[in-house]
Amino acid sequence: MLIFIVAIYIILSFKCETEAKKGGYFPKDIPYGFGSSAYQFEGAWNEDGRGPSIWDTFTHKIPSPIKNNDSADVACDFYHRYKEDIKLAADLGAKLYRFSISWSRVLPSGYAYNLNEKGIQYYKNLVTEILKYNMSPVATLYHWDLPQGLYDNGIDWTNPDIIPHFVNYSRIVIQNLPKVQFWLTINEPKQICHWGYGVGYMPPNVKSDGVLEYKCTYVVLKAHAAVYRMYKSEFPHYEGKMSLTLDCNWMEPLTKNFEDVDAASRRQQFECGLYYHPIVRGDWPYIVKYRIYLRSKNANLPESRLPEFSLREIADIRGTYDFLGVNHYLTYLVKDEKEAPFTNISYANDVRIDSSYDIEGNKQDKEVSMLVPFGIKNVLNWITKEYGNIPILITEIGTSDNGTMFNDVHRIDFVTDYLCTVLEAINDGVNVTGITFWSLTDNFEWIVGYSQCYGFYQIDFKNPFLPRMPRRSVSFIKNYLQTGMLKCNESRIMWPNRIKLPTLEEINLYG
Repeated sequence: MLIFIVAIYIILSFKCETEAKKGGYFPKDIPYGFGSSAYQFEGAWNEDGRGPSIWDTFTHKIPSPIKNNDSADVACDFYHRYKEDIKLAADLGAKLYRFSISWSRVLPSGYAYNLNEKGIQYYKNLVTEILKYNMSPVATLYHWDLPQGLYDNGIDWTNPDIIPHFVNYSRIVIQNLPKVQFWLTINEPKQICHWGYGVGYMPPNVKSDGVLEYKCTYVVLKAHAAVYRMYKSEFPHYEGKMSLTLDCNWMEPLTKNFEDVDAASRRQQFECGLYYHPIVRGDWPYIVKYRIYLRSKNANLPESRLPEFSLREIADIRGTYDFLGVNHYLTYLVKDEKEAPFTNISYANDVRIDSSYDIEGNKQDKEVSMLVPFGIKNVLNWITKEYGNIPILITEIGTSDNGTMFNDVHRIDFVTDYLCTVLEAINDGVNVTGITFWSLTDNFEWIVGYSQCYGFYQIDFKNPFLPRMPRRSVSFIKNYLQTGMLKCNESRIMWPNRIKLPTLEEINLYG
């Protein structure tokens, strides 16, 4: 009898996997939608009382650090045209709409005593419009746009003094938006800390690789936890769920050698575990603590460059999630690297990996990342294996082009292949509770401006009317969102290399 049961289980498991690859339905209770952020979409950068953010200051530098001298002063004009775009999403069958709140639109100086009524009313209207179409609002409290007024006073993500200000701002927003169903405290903290305070690639352009970026990580996690605790204690009658969301890419070992497998695991912990581990378990991943302590000690530093959590902080941070948010785009081929001199302090040397291999395993001059369908399945399974059967909300997934492609077959293939591997992960037992695509329309893509376009709808940013024009993928995504049916083929082993971001020299970042 036992043999018979095992045989049936194997047959059913094989059937599920086969259906995921050849075609199948997503579970009906998994909602889908689209994502956006305030700075990338809204425009109206100085209208109706909005104050400047560090990104406004950055994009207005002369010479411009943004590709093609682009700016987000107008962007998609979502501030004035949100009703049009929300209807486009609803017409496609979306059930989720993700957006972020501009801190400096609500509190122009960043301080709670200076509330901008027009700013908070805009977000009230936006949530009302989303609910009008029976979509669930997914609101991000911080998507990189720190008020310039706070930064000018020395209050930023390396200063613990930011925490009460972030809590006060979040309280005001939450109080005014009681019908938001999913809250994300902070979007992609790794980008904030590594690119903003480590290599200085993005605002506020602080170059403190392997030092201040860890202090930023420490402060960001404490700020997230403080907002989560405030939300649960002060708004127990609200039904919304809260977490933060990470950009969690997949690290594939270049070979099956133990050293390369270990290197891939190590970077996975530095990239994703650095943030997931504390909010789930209360402390840093062991390998992260060990590596930074080892290199700090051998560099004759008085203490580890990674701040230590107190027992009280561990208790405060542990369990500050109702789900785990995941942004996923890329996969890296990873090889073990020799130990760098201990006096060479950097995040990369702490991780100690080499990820400069292309699709065929050839050495390149720079880090190489790829679009790989199985990457998202592996990430989802890794999270579940590492932290248990926690609900996972996929808050970003998408691919870009140069903006001229209406016949965007590559986007249709990308969505199909990636979602088919998500379906395989679901069949593996991963608890996926929703997916938001990046993005409904083209938008301002940070330092590369409008040169990379993720939209199902094209926007001609040279046209003052900013018309929304459907690409071929619109009809595909509409059919998918309304039916849940995917025609899955055998997933590609590797996709072509993704367009890399420009180097610091190419964008003249410090010019």
